[in-house]
Amino acid sequence: MMNEPTIRYYPDTDTMAIELRPWPGDVGDRSQIGGADAGEDLVVHYAGDGQPWLWEIEHASAHPEHIAAALDEIRRRNRIAA
Repeated sequence: MMNEPTIRYYPDTDTMAIELRPWPGDVGDRSQIGGADAGEDLVVHYAGDGQPWLWEIEHASAHPEHIAAALDEIRRRNRIAA
């Protein structure tokens, strides 16, 4: 089973950060990894291995669809890992 995802919510900016998976070991430096716009108020951050690592949802309270999609992605990854 995959490690539990980390989900953080920042109420002062209404931003949610959802890790889809743990950071992949010694692959790259987290502080050097950027993100790519993936939709309205959605930034996908990639790990050093080129795979998605974290979804950053801006104005999260207005985007339950992004939250649901991130949770679906975590569920899918858990099924594959099982």
